[in-house]
Amino acid sequence: MKVRNELSLLIAAALCVGGVNVAAAAEAPSVEELWEIVQRQQAELESLKQELESTRTQTATVRIQSLENSELIEAVGDVIEQSDGLVGSNNTQRTRIGGYGEMLYNNETSSASSKELDIQRFVIFFGHQFSDTLRFHSELEVEHSFISDDARAPGAVELEQAYLEWDYSANHSVLAGMHLVPMGILNETHEPNTFYGVERNRIESRIIPSTYRVNGIKFSGRLGGGFSYDLGVHEGLFFESGNGGELAIRDSRQSGARAEMDNPAYTGRIRYTGVPGLELGLSMQYQSDMTQSESIRGNIGRDGVLDVFGNPVGDLSGILSEAHMVYRSGPWGLRALYAQWDIDSAIESVANNDLSNNGLGRDQQFGYYIEPSYQINEKLGAFLRLERTDERAGSNLAAANDSTTDRMLLGLNYWLTNNTVLKLDYQFENDDKDRDLDGFNAGIGWQF
Repeated sequence: MKVRNELSLLIAAALCVGGVNVAAAAEAPSVEELWEIVQRQQAELESLKQELESTRTQTATVRIQSLENSELIEAVGDVIEQSDGLVGSNNTQRTRIGGYGEMLYNNETSSASSKELDIQRFVIFFGHQFSDTLRFHSELEVEHSFISDDARAPGAVELEQAYLEWDYSANHSVLAGMHLVPMGILNETHEPNTFYGVERNRIESRIIPSTYRVNGIKFSGRLGGGFSYDLGVHEGLFFESGNGGELAIRDSRQSGARAEMDNPAYTGRIRYTGVPGLELGLSMQYQSDMTQSESIRGNIGRDGVLDVFGNPVGDLSGILSEAHMVYRSGPWGLRALYAQWDIDSAIESVANNDLSNNGLGRDQQFGYYIEPSYQINEKLGAFLRLERTDERAGSNLAAANDSTTDRMLLGLNYWLTNNTVLKLDYQFENDDKDRDLDGFNAGIGWQF
């Protein structure tokens, strides 16, 4: 009975597969004919099975290749997303958030010992890509972590950058808003993981008053052959006599805060990066009157520039010139920079409001440093930096006498990752006024 049932099923299958017409089954085949049909259908089934296996293999191969292509597409997408290109069409995909900051410990001695731990800066970055050619960039900074109306609170909240940048052709762009002046090595790139030493060098703090930020317009572009340029017009410095303090370049920054524009400044730079690992830069800034046409604005605490008799001083033109080199070859690195101010000699008559002379020797100010470094391995690097600054180089009389300061720093950077760093250095200072600051500094820094 079982054999008969199996034979019936086999005959039915053979009839279906072979396309036998049921209506024509009236003429039943013999057993021998049925056996031939079964054998023939079995051969066809084996052929179909092999063909199916081949098809499956080809399908799997196509699927694997498809997955590999998808991964490649995603990888390309990641690269585009990290660049200035657009990814997607919604605001979330076009907006970027980042930041950087550092905590420092200074243990230095002079006439009085100084041991200080400080969150020196905490910066949040916001950027947005409006199109392939138009973008927004901004940085908001908190300095020294604590801001209040208490005079002892050292902190401040400052807008460091906020500008729109437009690529008006393939190799040229223009930006408008608050931006960093294109001078020196550190002013535009000063995240803590990008330079050696716990503190920024003295020259790019006092002579080039980094971070030197301004409101204005800047044109930039690539000229070919490794050359690029920057040209800008922006707010200038604004000297004031001060309340017993120094008439310093750094204290004369307006930082975009209701900045006087009676006498704007003009900055130009040309750079060469045609050799791998090498950057050469030359820049210059000119301002026709650093007193902003003898401006006095008591509503924001500006007291103008006065001489020892209380008369206003004006027409203080100034030129800042700067040259630098950055070179990297294998583990070896070298940075060198020279910067100098040439200011109208009338600045020597400027006094504090207590009638003490403040401008003597300040018609010439300069500074330079050289910094060789060696990358010991992927994580650890060592450096030596030699610095000299003189903010009263135009005279050697009275308060301007012995105004040179020399510093030597030895230190290590240890990068936990490319964007996080531990720093340690020791400084030896020789101040001609016997206000030497010797001691060690330590810090941590991050960028994301």
